[in-house]
Amino acid sequence: MRDKVLVVGMDGLRFDRLVALEPPVLSGLMSAGAYGTSLLPYGEAAAPRTESPGEIVPEGTAAWGGGAGTSGEDAATSGEISSSSAASDQGSSSRVIRSRTDSGPGWSSIATGVWPDKHGVVDNAFTSHQFAKYPDFLTRANTVRPDLTTAAFFSWAALADHGAFGPAIGTRFALDGYAITWPTADKQVTEAAENHLANTGADLTFVYLGETDEVAHDLGPHGPEYTEALHTQDAYLGRFLDVIRDRPTFAGERWTVLVTTDHGHVDEGGHGGTSVEERTVFVIAARLDMDLGGTDLSGTDPSGPEVDGTELGGPDLRGMDLRGANPRGANLGDTDLGGPGLGGPRLVDVGPTALALLGIEPDPAWGLDGVPLEV
Repeated sequence: MRDKVLVVGMDGLRFDRLVALEPPVLSGLMSAGAYGTSLLPYGEAAAPRTESPGEIVPEGTAAWGGGAGTSGEDAATSGEISSSSAASDQGSSSRVIRSRTDSGPGWSSIATGVWPDKHGVVDNAFTSHQFAKYPDFLTRANTVRPDLTTAAFFSWAALADHGAFGPAIGTRFALDGYAITWPTADKQVTEAAENHLANTGADLTFVYLGETDEVAHDLGPHGPEYTEALHTQDAYLGRFLDVIRDRPTFAGERWTVLVTTDHGHVDEGGHGGTSVEERTVFVIAARLDMDLGGTDLSGTDPSGPEVDGTELGGPDLRGMDLRGANPRGANLGDTDLGGPGLGGPRLVDVGPTALALLGIEPDPAWGLDGVPLEV
């Protein structure tokens, strides 16, 4: 069996809304696969929220936190910056990560497998990025195994323009959602990705869809427009899976699908801060035509984010199965989604997981913060 991986990113997708709206394809992957959430270990305290996709909040408007001794509920309400205390942080027990909960840092963390204090992207400006030192996981795959067919498709051109997903990737297809509208860009990205998945070797593929974020910025994540955007992206995901299953070589392939997001949104729309709604992210993992049947995708540190050794406020979602849970007012509903809970999967775990599925063990010299989830 030849292992294949598809990673799909849906920008600004709130997990509680995903559960409540029950999009059929994503719900099916959670039921047959595994899923879980974690809290981003960063956020900007008391600063203006990003109000549109890709907006760059002017430097100097931030009110960075980080005061020692702030703990629990005080940290959540005052918006202190958090730090990661994961074991994979290579011995660092209290790293303060200064970054906004924006798309730039989120997708850069997914791409590189390291947090913003390493890859250098702390907002949507991408200034001082360190992608030469910390390249994306598709580039690393190509470097280790040049025989692999890699491709990345985006409706947010900044991910290609700034090199978060670099030019060494076999195929890069980038569109500007601002210029041609996000629904049009997502549709064309989907068509290009479908063609690639149907007609090439397609060993490792990344697809970015952005309309959920745009709609949440404009109208919030609770209106019918957000529902429609989510169901549209869910249908696109279904098309990818149909194309994969129709591949003439599918019987000799073992496909794993990973779905994730970069950040959440406050109820009125926008992000950048430290609320649980903005910092909650998820990873869904599923093997096509297989039931993972209780697999615990562990491998990350179960402890919550910290600030100088004190817990950042809000519930610790790492290792928690959120079926029927209700973290700080988020309505996740009472539906049992059927899949086992992941062990607190983080954005930085996505790339290492994709590499491990292809038989590529991360090199300690890469300095990754993420670790492979046990799929």
